[in-house]
Amino acid sequence: MMLTGLSLAVLMLTGLLLVGCGKTSTTSISGTVGGGGETVEASGTTGSVAETTAGVSSEDAEPEVSAEETPFTDAPEARGGSRFESDGILAVRFGEHEGYERVVVDLGAGEKAARRVPEWTLTSPEGDGLLRVTFPSVDATRVSDGDFGGTLLKDFHVVRAPEGGMFIDVLSRKAFTYRILELRNPARLVVDFKPSSASLAMPAPSEHGNTVVIKPRSGAPVSGTLTVSGYSRNLEASNTITLLDAEGMVIAEETVQGNDWSETWGYFETTLDAPPFTGKGTLKVGTASARDGTFEGVEVPVRGS
Repeated sequence: MMLTGLSLAVLMLTGLLLVGCGKTSTTSISGTVGGGGETVEASGTTGSVAETTAGVSSEDAEPEVSAEETPFTDAPEARGGSRFESDGILAVRFGEHEGYERVVVDLGAGEKAARRVPEWTLTSPEGDGLLRVTFPSVDATRVSDGDFGGTLLKDFHVVRAPEGGMFIDVLSRKAFTYRILELRNPARLVVDFKPSSASLAMPAPSEHGNTVVIKPRSGAPVSGTLTVSGYSRNLEASNTITLLDAEGMVIAEETVQGNDWSETWGYFETTLDAPPFTGKGTLKVGTASARDGTFEGVEVPVRGS
């Protein structure tokens, strides 16, 4: 049968499309949902750097970022985003690249990936191994925490913010500089971390089990009043805060509620009236074990003045 010129052209074009499609392959990236132990998978393009996934996005999970012109900085504050385009965190992913480590936050609108990154603010206190990104419009999350296991980055926690919204705390083992990028369609916020030549000016936050204490840090002086803040996933959001003097005697105690515990980490903050003492003391923050009543939580060494 003779082919017309138009039929031949259509067949050739179809063949080219099939060849092009055959060159695309995917690889499976496995990760763990923070707090739940559930294994998830996402698809990425073969040849890219695999990233550990905590939670999973319904969109392509491998961002393609060209960031060579974006400088690293140690600025204590930054902000960006566009209005309230997103109300949820779909995933937090991690990847080690040559010279830096990358954290990717996948953002959603309902059950789907959002188109644009919503309003965000970033704080990175000078000399601290903590970077916090707050999303005022986010009120739901599919992931609550996870270990990065990088040379520089340690872990992260998704926390319900006291003023509304949620924030993500990234904890580092060493001092760092960072750069931040917004990606659209789907919405992703990318934060790259590079080791700094500086030393950490303060100890890392204390964390153990279901409790993280941001203030005070290990070795902090106690005089008069003591502000205690952090977040937890303790049963019923209950946090018992106890201050002991150098002899191990309880000199101040209070129970405070966090603002979440079932969906993600709940923030708490209170102020203790601390009687004067000298020498080393201990701040205990946590709860009694439902199994045998023993203490479960964080013990922070402090000092009297």
